[in-house]
Amino acid sequence: MKTRQNQQIFRTLLNAMSAPGQTFAFGTTEFSDCLSSAPLSPACAAICLSLLDEASPISLFQMPESVASWLLKHCRVPISSPKQAVFALGMGKHWDWDQTLLNIGSEEEPEKGATLILELDSLDGGEPLQLTGPGIASSQIAAPRLSPGFMTFRQKQQGLYPRGIDLILCCGNECLCLPRSISIHSDMENKSCPM
Repeated sequence: MKTRQNQQIFRTLLNAMSAPGQTFAFGTTEFSDCLSSAPLSPACAAICLSLLDEASPISLFQMPESVASWLLKHCRVPISSPKQAVFALGMGKHWDWDQTLLNIGSEEEPEKGATLILELDSLDGGEPLQLTGPGIASSQIAAPRLSPGFMTFRQKQQGLYPRGIDLILCCGNECLCLPRSISIHSDMENKSCPM
């Protein structure tokens, strides 16, 4: 991927991480031949090309073998165990929020918590979530179509901040970010779930 394209993708991702819960689209001009051949959504493939390299091991969960081959070819990223991974990639509709395999960092080095990238069927139409915290003026409603158990997962992480994992959710050419620094509660139940 060309440097200019990579910079555009990274800038879009930074904007999404800085404005949690808002959907950001990657423009078609940012895509190249290696994106069109990817066994991932355009947004997920673009993010992987922008973020991953030899120094950022990734763990794959229930992904086709073609994904590992594509990542090795285009990103040269090592595939690793969950605990050693800086990034993790999985399918959102199958994600098991009860699993505790990912690195959440430590008190001394919370920044070593993993970033989880999930492919979703939709970034809306799910259970409405109310977000508050850094990057959000008052509150933000988001409704990504996440698998059951997400709110329980967030509740378990409540006392862990600044440890935890950051979420990047992808669908089509769009992404939505839920960093560990924000607070989330179910808009339907009005139960607070800060991180």
